[in-house]
Amino acid sequence: MNWTYGAIPLARDEIHDKVIEMMGKEPRGRVLDVPTGTGILADRLRKMGFDILCCDINPSYFSISDLEIEIGDLNQSLPYPPESFDFITCVEGLEHLENPFNALREFHRLLKPGGKVILSLPNYLNIERRMKFLITGLFSKIPSPKILGKDRFDDLSMLHLTPLTYPTLKLVTENLGFKILHIEKDKKKKRMKWLLPIVWGIKFYCLFWSREKREDYHLNDTLSSPILMGGNTLILLAEKVTMLTSKPTRDGRAN
Repeated sequence: MNWTYGAIPLARDEIHDKVIEMMGKEPRGRVLDVPTGTGILADRLRKMGFDILCCDINPSYFSISDLEIEIGDLNQSLPYPPESFDFITCVEGLEHLENPFNALREFHRLLKPGGKVILSLPNYLNIERRMKFLITGLFSKIPSPKILGKDRFDDLSMLHLTPLTYPTLKLVTENLGFKILHIEKDKKKKRMKWLLPIVWGIKFYCLFWSREKREDYHLNDTLSSPILMGGNTLILLAEKVTMLTSKPTRDGRAN
């Protein structure tokens, strides 16, 4: 990997580049980068003129000396007041959580009205992963303590714990008051062209499904090119368009 931005990212460099491209189209404002990892994405955004705050459950990877980091657990409440940010970037974070829906709820709480969140997570519904699931029954590898070592196995935050597919993510984000504006893939996977006959077969088979059944299974989304023929990662841009209807608690969280 030919990386030229200092600290090494924990996510693929193509994901960071795509997020930078998307954020470059936005007006400058206050950004929360969580989980921030080594801090390289936050540093690049700061150099673009954004006001950056960094947060992670494990600060040991953080390596940007002139940026501060706060400790926060996305499974719980983050240490910021409501409507503090114009943007939130969450790169390769949701799949590592015990409760990713709490994180999305927190993002809604922390964003100003009209604020935007960029999420990246594994694309579990591309054709290659579907074939692996058909064979293995698993969305991701599940390593054993013997392979990982006891110290790392005791901290599961670096493992993929919750496989979120796009229809589920869309359902939850829209229920919380977000609107998905755009989806991107990190990069093309050239070898997936060999799976095109299977893709054509799936699409042809689904032509015979009723409209109701197609809607029930969200086929317009799951058979779309960015998902079915997408890369390893989905990158989503969503906007906070409504307020939660439930009554907030004293700390500003909805109950």
